[in-house]
Formats: sequence, structure tokens, C-alpha cells
Amino acid sequence: MQPDLISQTARRILAQLAGDLPDLSRACVLVPNFHAARRLEQALAVQCGLPYLIPPRITTFPAWAATLPVTAALLPDSRRAALLYQALKASGRFDSADLWGVCDELLRLFDELTLHAVHLPDSLAAFTEQLRAAYQARRGRGLDFEARLIHELWYALAADAHGAQDAAARYTLQLAALAETAAGPLFVVGLPGYSPLEQACLDRYAERQPLVYLTPDTHGAVLDALSTAWPADPHAAPIKQRAHALRHIQPTSPLTGRLACFGAVSLEQEAQACATQVRLWLAEGKQRIAVIVQDRLSARRARALLERAQVLVADETGWTLATTAASTVLMRWLEALTGGFRFEDVLDLLKSPYLLADQDAVTRGQAAWQLESALRRHGPAAGLNGLKTRVRNLAEHSAALGALERLQQAAAVLPPRTELTLADWLARLANSLNALGAHERLVHDAAGQQVLSLLARREHELLPDSGRFQLAEFRRWLAGELERAVFVDTGIDSPVVFTHLAATRLRDFDAALILGADAAHLPGNAGASVFFNQRVRRELGLPTQDDSLRQTQYDLVQLIANVAHIRVLWRAWQDGERNPVSPWFERLQTLHQLAWNDDLADTRLATLLPHAQLAAPAPAPPPTPTRVPRPTLDSAQVPARISVSAYNSLLACPYQYFARQVLRLNALDEISSELAKVDYGQLVHAILHRFHQTHPVAAGTPPETLAADLLQFTEEAFAPVLADDYFAHAWQHRWAAQIPHYVAWQLAREQEGWRWQAGEIDAAETFDLDNGQHITLYGRLDRVDSLQASRAVLDYKTGGTAGLKDKARNPGEDTQLPAYALLLGEDVGQAAFVALDGEQKIETLALEAEPDAAADATRERLVRLFEQLHASVPLPAHGADSACQWCEMRGLCRKDYWPEAQS
Repeated sequence: MQPDLISQTARRILAQLAGDLPDLSRACVLVPNFHAARRLEQALAVQCGLPYLIPPRITTFPAWAATLPVTAALLPDSRRAALLYQALKASGRFDSADLWGVCDELLRLFDELTLHAVHLPDSLAAFTEQLRAAYQARRGRGLDFEARLIHELWYALAADAHGAQDAAARYTLQLAALAETAAGPLFVVGLPGYSPLEQACLDRYAERQPLVYLTPDTHGAVLDALSTAWPADPHAAPIKQRAHALRHIQPTSPLTGRLACFGAVSLEQEAQACATQVRLWLAEGKQRIAVIVQDRLSARRARALLERAQVLVADETGWTLATTAASTVLMRWLEALTGGFRFEDVLDLLKSPYLLADQDAVTRGQAAWQLESALRRHGPAAGLNGLKTRVRNLAEHSAALGALERLQQAAAVLPPRTELTLADWLARLANSLNALGAHERLVHDAAGQQVLSLLARREHELLPDSGRFQLAEFRRWLAGELERAVFVDTGIDSPVVFTHLAATRLRDFDAALILGADAAHLPGNAGASVFFNQRVRRELGLPTQDDSLRQTQYDLVQLIANVAHIRVLWRAWQDGERNPVSPWFERLQTLHQLAWNDDLADTRLATLLPHAQLAAPAPAPPPTPTRVPRPTLDSAQVPARISVSAYNSLLACPYQYFARQVLRLNALDEISSELAKVDYGQLVHAILHRFHQTHPVAAGTPPETLAADLLQFTEEAFAPVLADDYFAHAWQHRWAAQIPHYVAWQLAREQEGWRWQAGEIDAAETFDLDNGQHITLYGRLDRVDSLQASRAVLDYKTGGTAGLKDKARNPGEDTQLPAYALLLGEDVGQAAFVALDGEQKIETLALEAEPDAAADATRERLVRLFEQLHASVPLPAHGADSACQWCEMRGLCRKDYWPEAQS
């Protein structure tokens, strides 16, 4: 391993300031991060050999600069973005949905220009010429647009600031004044690089007080191997020649046993490899383990596996606040507001544990279920008022109605068609969260606390801003704020740390694992910018992508040189294609293979993975082969009532009847925002029932009047549906086209002597069984007509006529018409389907058998079947394709897994 720079620094400070001991407070030490500061304090305390020590100030460059007082007010980035947004919005150059993203890019660019002391000319023409020279191109519309956009907004933002300073400008002024505070020696330890302003600050400091730079060693066995694999000189010798030269100098590889690479075949294997290696290191007694996260997806899965193995992780990388449940409920609330409260959004809100948290869990659950069941039964509605109509008149839906009223009260605080300042929107959002009962739950949630803190901080920062925004603009702004904010759980102290590569500078780790080290993530696209290409950035004095790559490579070199055990993991296969390792490690493996005949592959980890799975505490025995189910019922379990549709189900598949009616596993209706065919049929039934109540005898009334009345009833029936579903117009048009044909059919039927008698009749008949029990058949008759002493039962159908003709011909297979004839009673002269969707006509499809005889056969069959059920005759699954094709119980009977079906 390389000599520890922290220990070297402690010795240097103690030697140089020996005369000041034990008080070293006049000195200052700059380190890359505060992890290094704690290590240096500990090293000084150990090496000084004194009972007490007053350490020097150990800090970072930004923290040191922040100690200087400033008089100008701070212009927060949130206010800068709001000012830029208004300027961009007024210019009309970008789509409104892109404005906040453009603001972020411009602010990032402006900060870079400030921190790297890039001066923009006062005139647009001069700046345009500067860019033209940097691009080495003639003037064009693209170049002129970029120059004008940046120049105008740079100076507009400066003017709107009214003397306030942004953070970057304040930092530059503080750097300029730091040298004036020089009162003792300054030690600069392991800083990776300096901006021009930082370097100028150090140069001025050196003119007043001693300045000492302490940097890591650049030579050593490991460093020499790495510099040979990754030479700084682009004109270095070919890798094969370099490998042979390195082998001559170092016959034995310094990386063997130190660094190994493992290419996983899948995301799951990569995560398992990470968890396994970490657990191995913990078992070996290692206490400081770093996982360098390059791929967040792999890291999330690896963390889950570690926590399953009871290994907690201190995650310094965190995750965006937008991915937390606390942020999600905020955005869902605003999306519901701007979207007009679609029923899907409202149900999501009511099912969130954050909303209505001031109520007990049972009441909250009832509210969501009551609304959902009402929507399944009556169909969706638009907006909160529409949803309230679905539950207002139902006493059993009081919890849902109360919840909707709470949502309505909270929504009144955030009027969607009003323009307000961002601070006003934030204040109103906080009030609406209180009205929703969400604030208390957020306060007691770690992520919720950070969300509330962010909202309060932004509200305070934006109070001076007078720009006005619509609710949709505020929602997009808040989404960006939550996406940029990082949630870090600071409540976990663990030897296993997930962190960034840059955060490893001068830290002490026993082992490190680089997770997600493929070409897409390492080095990644660091340094990419929307404005200016890399050449222009270099000409202007801004950092380029090459600078970022050099810094990343430097951090990687230092990690490998200072940590004794390194593992490199990546997904070697992704989406069925090879996924190459990072080009840096690819070159390192190639060099190592050429020099020492070893490609650094981790073969040990590959052999351990199959044995590293967490075993189930009690493995379940293998399942027995699935057979055709044949349940039986005790007499007490046999239903005493059966509907006509359930009777059809019993005949089609006894097991289907068992699952639906005995186990009561009927599938819930889907909530559809569009009118379904079954809803269309119910509307037509209601329209025809009203028509015939108005015109029990159509003869004698002009057909035009009958058609006009039927059309009016149609429009009135469809009106509430059209308010919620525009596409219901198609269904209305479909039925309206049939109205003349229906009037003609009705008049023709009356000419045959039939008269409408009643409609929508609830009928039931009870039959005795041999064992003393009873069975009641019930159903609704769409229509009953009379012809002298004879009666007819008619069933309206909006489906195709081909299937209806088959049913009318085979009453033994489909018992609907015979069952209706049975319910109607004696003197049934006709049982028929009325096909309402025929082309250019309405058809009467009568039962071909005698109705009374078919009714008697149906009664005898029904009685016999239920006597068998009371005698515990099995209810097998028939497995007929006609019954199984659309059966929702198919997964329960497991038909697809019967050995009989597979054979």
C-alpha cells in the first residue's frame, strides 16, 4: 500500500509547528472533505504524544471561505431560476414544458462562468464574435441564438438581482478576501484540483504566510502499473510494448490478490455478487467497507439483499427525494388538481397512508373501498362533484363522502386557474396538506421531514420574488426541486458504506467494491453540457469533459493505490447483448494479461455465489400434480336461491358455479372510464322500458312521433354518461340509428296481436326438493307481452344474432329463455330474444321448442341438480372451451396445469 497521506501530514504539521505545541490553532489545513478532517485530527492526537492538543483549523475550501462575513444579500438559486423563467417565458423561445429545464442548464453555465472568472463582453456583438472564434465557424442562426440567449439572460439576471449576490459570486469575493486573513501557515492536503480563483487565492496567501502543499505519492508498484495501463501521454507506446517493459521492472504483479474483476450475467447476479463479497469481508473482520456506486439500479438491489441478510448499509449516495413516498403524495395531489380529479387519481390519493392521517386506519380504508365499489357499480364520474354524486345518496358510503368533501376543501386552497407567486403557491400547498390531514404524517416520516423542510426553505427564499405562475408551472417547478434534492438516511451507522468515487478521497477503507463498472457508468458522461461544445469550453476557460475524466481517473487511481482489497463488478450481459466493462478496466485487464498472463478475473466469487443464497427457514415440499377439481358440498352449504345466470353457470361448469356462488369469488367489475357494452345494454333496456310505459300501445300514434319520443328518451338517458365519457357518443349514435327499425318492429308486432304488458319484472319461483329443502329460481324479465290469454316473455339483446339463434335452437344448452318462461308461469305462448343490433332491422328469435314444455324440463332439471348437490354429488370443472375461454376462475381450477389437458 501507498504511505498514508494523512499520517504524513500529521508528522509534517507537528514537525513544522513544534514550537507552538500544544496549541496549533493559528494554522489552517485544507482537506477534500470532513471525513479526512476527522482522520487528521485523530492522527495529530495520536502522534503528538501529549495529554491534550488544540488542533489547527481543518476544513474544506468552501467552508473556509464561508467563514468570511459578507454585506450583500444572498440571491438563492431558487430566486435566480424564477427570474430566468419569467425572462424565458416572455421571450417565447421555448415550450413552456421545457422552461424549468433550460433554467437549470443556464444557472449551471452561469455558475461555471463565475467560478472560472470568464468575463462576458458588454456588447452582444463582441460576445458573438468571441463564440464564433471559439467555434471556428461562420456566423449562423444557431450560433447567434446561443450567443443572444446567454448574453441577454446573463445581464438581465444581474440587473434583476438589485445588488444581491448568488452563491458563486459570493464565493469568488470570499476567495479574493481570504488571503487578507492570513495569520498562520496553511497546509493544503490532497486537494484534487483548483479553479483559477482558488489558485489565485492560494498564491496571494503564500505571499503573506507559509503555504505547504502535501500530495499523494506518484510512484510505487501499484501506481506504476496503473500509470502504464492508463498513460497520460496520448502518444505512449502500444500496450503490448508497455506490458513487456512493466514485466521487466516488476516480475510479480502488485495487483494480484489486490484487485479482481467479476462480470455478472444479470442484474440479480451482480447484486448477489456484491452482497456476497461484502458479507465475506465482514466475516474476515474488515470494519470499513466501501461500495462505490456507479449504477443506482444495481445498488438498490444489492442493498435489499444485504438488509435481508441483516447487514445494514450507511448510504451516503442517497436517492432523489422525488422517489420517496412523501414526495409522491405531494405530486399526486397536484396532478389530481391540475387534471380535474380523475377517478384514478382520487382513488390513489385515498389509498395513500399520508392523506387523512388524522383519521383511524379503518375509516380511511372504508373511504377508499366505498368509493371504489360505487364506481364499479355505477361507473366513473368526472371531478369531485361528479364522484360525490356516486356516493351522496348512499348511507353506507358516508366515509367516502366525507373523504371527498375533505379533498374538495383542500382543493379550494389551490385554485387551478389562478396565477400566484411561487411563495404563495408553497404557502397554499402547506395549508392544503393540513386540510388533508397529511402534515402530521409527514412530520413523523424521515423523508417527509426533509420534504417539509425543503418547502419551508423555498417559501422563505422566494418571498421577495413577485413573478406569477400558474398551478401547472408551479407543479413542474416543484417536481424539479424534488428531483434535485437528495434524501440521505443519516440514522444508520454501519461498517458498510455506499458512496461516490469522489467521496473516497483521503478516507481509510479496509476494502472497496466498485459496483456498476461498465462502460455506460464508468466514466459515464461527466462534464456534458447543453451549451457550448468541448472546444468552445476550453477556449473560454471552462472545464471540459476531458478535465472531468482526468479527475475521475485520478480518484480511481488513488482508491486502488490506498485500499488493500478491491473488487470490480459489472453486468457483462444486458438485454441479451454483451455489456462491456469500463474501458479503463478493460485496458488494465489487457495489460495484466500481457504482462503476467492473468486477466484479473475473480473466479472465487463465481464459485461461491451458488452457495451464498439465503436459505428458506423451512423449505416447502414440492407441490402435488394438479388434478381436475371436484369439490362437494354439505347440505347446509347448498344455496337456497339461484339466479337464471347462475343456473346457466352451473350447467356450463359446476366448478365455475361453486367458485362464484358458494365461495363468492366473483371477480370485481373493472372501473372503466369508457362506456362498456354491458352499460350500453342497460341504457337501452331503461330507454325501452320508459318508451313502452309512455306508449303501451304504439298503434294509432304516427311513427314519426314514436321515433321522436324514443330519440328524446335516448338523449336524456345518455346525457349524464356523455358528461363523463365523450366516446359514449358512438354508442348513442349506434342506438339512435336503430330507432326507426325498432318502431317499425313494434308496430309490426302489434299487428300480429301482441300488446306490451309490463317490463323489468323481478320474478321468482320456489320448488320443493325430496329432502324437504327448497330451491328458489329468480331473475328479471325484460318484457312481457300478451295476446288474448297467451303471454310472451322477451329478452332484449344487443349482441350478435348468430349466437342468439343457436341458443334459441338448443334450449338444453342455454336455459335462459326456458328459465324465463318458467318464471312467467302458465300460458306462455312465446319465449324469444329480441335482437336489437341487427343490420337495418330488429329480429325476434323465438325459442324453437314449446315454451311450456321447455319450462317444465328446466324445472325438473333444476330440482334434480339441487337434490344431487344436497346429496354431496361432486361439482367438477368441465374444462369445455366454450365455458373456459372468458372464465375468471380459470386460475383457480388450474385447468392449464391438469395432466389431462397437457396430454
